[in-house]
Amino acid sequence: MQLPNKRTAYLLQLYSYLALIAFITSWIVVIAPPETFPIAMVLIVCVVPFLFPLMGVLHGREKPVNWAAYLSLLYFIHGVTEAANTSTRLMGVIEIFLSLCVFFSASLYIHRLKKN
Repeated sequence: MQLPNKRTAYLLQLYSYLALIAFITSWIVVIAPPETFPIAMVLIVCVVPFLFPLMGVLHGREKPVNWAAYLSLLYFIHGVTEAANTSTRLMGVIEIFLSLCVFFSASLYIHRLKKN
């Protein structure tokens, strides 16, 4: 089995990164808005850290893509804790899947950058 080329790896990591941002945002705003905290504050805490490397990820630069991969592990941890709760299990599993997609596709992209 052959690894995808650099362009495919870039698109994979970009789309998974944007999908995770969209999922977290829609979860907080539409699907299950928080009852005890203001939505804006929860968005700032949950989504803004993932927006810091956005410009670098859009341009395919190595360091921001690495940082996005590292940050996705925080979302993986959050997904695991949500998956342990029966009322949010599906949302947690989706978050786990998307965060792992970000991590592994970013790792693949960095691998392809180093190879070429």
